[in-house]
Amino acid sequence: MKVQIDRDILLQGVTRTQGVIDRRGTMPILGNFLLEAKDDQVNISATDLEVSFRGFYPAQIQEEGKLTIPAVSFFNIIRELPPGTIDLQDTDNANLIIQVCEARYQLMGLAAEQFPPLPTGAELEMVTCKSQLLREMIEKTSFSVSSDDLQYHLSGVYVEKIAENDIIKIRMVSTDGHRLSLIDRVVPGADQFGFDDGIIIPRKGVAEIQRLLADGEECSIGLDRKNLTLQLDNKFLFIRLLEKKFPDYRRIIPANFGVQFILPRREFFEALKRLSQLSTDRFKGVILKFNPDILEIQYVNPEVGEGRERLPLAVAPSQGATEAPGELPLEIGFNARYLLEPLGVMSSERVVMDINQKDKPCRLQGENEPDYLCIVMPMSL
Repeated sequence: MKVQIDRDILLQGVTRTQGVIDRRGTMPILGNFLLEAKDDQVNISATDLEVSFRGFYPAQIQEEGKLTIPAVSFFNIIRELPPGTIDLQDTDNANLIIQVCEARYQLMGLAAEQFPPLPTGAELEMVTCKSQLLREMIEKTSFSVSSDDLQYHLSGVYVEKIAENDIIKIRMVSTDGHRLSLIDRVVPGADQFGFDDGIIIPRKGVAEIQRLLADGEECSIGLDRKNLTLQLDNKFLFIRLLEKKFPDYRRIIPANFGVQFILPRREFFEALKRLSQLSTDRFKGVILKFNPDILEIQYVNPEVGEGRERLPLAVAPSQGATEAPGELPLEIGFNARYLLEPLGVMSSERVVMDINQKDKPCRLQGENEPDYLCIVMPMSL
């Protein structure tokens, strides 16, 4: 292999690819990039056997070839090199020589034949959609994915097709057992996706989708029961879906609430953000005291101090209310982060908090966002 490639183009490629590599060290080859030089392009690939990425970047190919090289070392070197044309050349013992200006590096690689074969996604029917649409859906659900490896069935975003007034929508749901996020959107061509039951996109795959979607306005996506392929321009992301059953999330969402409190979303978010500066690992709870026309937010941390802020609110019965929430004032404790994250991705000027009792789940919903909601469990005061 003998290649000339612009440093900025190469850096773009390795930056996008390095998030996929396996950093656990279980198989050395999974910590490597696969470089392939062919047809006026350098192909950079990486995989951890569950998430794979392949990107194609323009280059001058003097000799075709392929090899694998340590991903982290290669990324760090390319990142620090000055702008200009980089020369890449392999050696007979699978090493890679990197030259630019007066700089010369040699990395020890492994034979390309040791690199596991990557999926192609050729068997999936691809649907073109707006990147912003998928990015919004992931942004509004990814924060409540479980990070606990013991909760394997919750460690991803659940995706299903739903029918509403004869319109097919895509629904994304995630939960970590303490909160739940749900969003519905019309995705043109969703009826062509090759699955009938729901699927689970793993946590790492969700993060890589979000990163890739930032690169362009349109993407192509293919789905079946086991695999997801996402294409954006010259970049391909392949994800093996989780083969676990997602819990019946509908049972978590209360059918009715007793009362709703309507608050200015931005002011509520900013007050919580300021008060949460007092939080520590041991003390994360914020106390919300609902009065007839004022919300009092209090943070008490014996290790740091305390703070208090007040916001105006409106009170109304929840639609279809079947249960009284009790007399006001009403005090409820929450993990501040569980409120901040959904508030931060909503767009409505006002947010509605539907509540039954102080020990039961609460629903957060933007006043003008009927297709997005978040359920949050309270904390003991």
